[in-house]
Amino acid sequence: MSGADPFARHGIRLPLALSENQDEAGVVRDADGREVFTVNTEGTWPDPTAQAVAALLLGRVNAAAPLAPAEAAELLACALDSVRTLLAPIAEKCDAALAALQIADDALADMRDCAGAIP
Repeated sequence: MSGADPFARHGIRLPLALSENQDEAGVVRDADGREVFTVNTEGTWPDPTAQAVAALLLGRVNAAAPLAPAEAAELLACALDSVRTLLAPIAEKCDAALAALQIADDALADMRDCAGAIP
């Protein structure tokens, strides 16, 4: 039994990803864009904290799932997008965040340049 099977039984397709909507801090969606869970539903944490905790949780779920090469590339692209989502709001104020954001952007661009690496 693969690590993804328990999710598939409930109609959840991996990999999970942070919502791209800035109004949905801490919302995690499946590969089809459906909401799976939300961190900090009460809204008591700052948005960056909710995003970071959600990213940690989805990372653990995604890491446990066996992946084909195309799925691994999609997962990496998703992770890089999540990193970009987390760093973008603070990149203008923090040189380290800006540098990390640029690395994530460059890695994503390199992956897209590889034939068939990202759908």
